[in-house]
Amino acid sequence: MAQTKIMGFSVPPTVVREGETLAKEECRTKSELFREMVRVYRRYRQQRDRDQDRWIMSLIEKAKAEQAKNPMSTAEMLAEDERLASYGAAQAKKLGITPKDVNRLIHEHRKSRRA
Repeated sequence: MAQTKIMGFSVPPTVVREGETLAKEECRTKSELFREMVRVYRRYRQQRDRDQDRWIMSLIEKAKAEQAKNPMSTAEMLAEDERLASYGAAQAKKLGITPKDVNRLIHEHRKSRRA
């Protein structure tokens, strides 16, 4: 016999009704529906992460191709680095991120991607 645990959490009444309707339409229990939703969400998240990785790799490849086609001088690279650093600092300030937050945020993001 499978070992189970009872979960308790709050959802709006409309979500309860929708879940009950879906379970009835699917001829499943609410527990079975919930387990399936978790499995589907896990697959969705894995696909989203793979798509994001492909998008990032595509950007890197495009940047490499652009660099090969139109190489930047050292002065241009330094200016671009300064522009990006300023942009990043402005975004961090807007979001309330301080330098001491960076390592924690990176660790949290990496941990969430492994889960």
